[in-house]
Amino acid sequence: METQEEMHKYTLYYFPVRGRGEPIRLLFHLDNQPFADERISLEQWPSYKSSMPLGQIPVLEVDGVKLAQSPAILRFLGHQQRRAGANAIECAKLDMIAEVVQEFSNTEGAGKFGRVLLGMITADKNQYYKEHVVPDLEKYAPIIEKFLVENGNNGLFIGDRETWVDVFSAEVFSKFIEYGSPDALDAYPHIRAQIQRVFNHPNIKRYIASRPVTPF
Repeated sequence: METQEEMHKYTLYYFPVRGRGEPIRLLFHLDNQPFADERISLEQWPSYKSSMPLGQIPVLEVDGVKLAQSPAILRFLGHQQRRAGANAIECAKLDMIAEVVQEFSNTEGAGKFGRVLLGMITADKNQYYKEHVVPDLEKYAPIIEKFLVENGNNGLFIGDRETWVDVFSAEVFSKFIEYGSPDALDAYPHIRAQIQRVFNHPNIKRYIASRPVTPF
């Protein structure tokens, strides 16, 4: 967590859904880090787009400087809030795992599930889940499970303190239980334990209890 001397002014720009912005929100709430949560409607988005570094969101503004790409934002906050590795090797291992989570988030199946739920892709939700999401889960979930097993039974990738990658992974995979099928991760007890640990952290639990209900 930042000291008083290191405090920055943060503004997060994202749509009023969980999507790719929610892991960032969760990481802020994990340490009660103050930030402005600027939720932009689709109608408002055209007036914001040209001011964003890559013409897309999420974007985190830090003391007037705008940063794009959710993994880069999460990694930055992880170091700012001391939620990264304890040394260069641990940081590299967390980066490696985060790349797997991000790759899963970008797949043609699971990566587009949110668009189906939001009506941006016309498809039957249940059929799409079975035919396109499940194969991606079966490919990527065992990899994440393996990394968690290597660290024991505490639901974390490294050590005994939640890192930015634990928050990232928990949020990404939890949505397939909530929006896909309750048994989506029954074969992966360590991922379920990670989700439970992250979401039951008092600060995150408090935020989840009051956050708006969104379609994804």
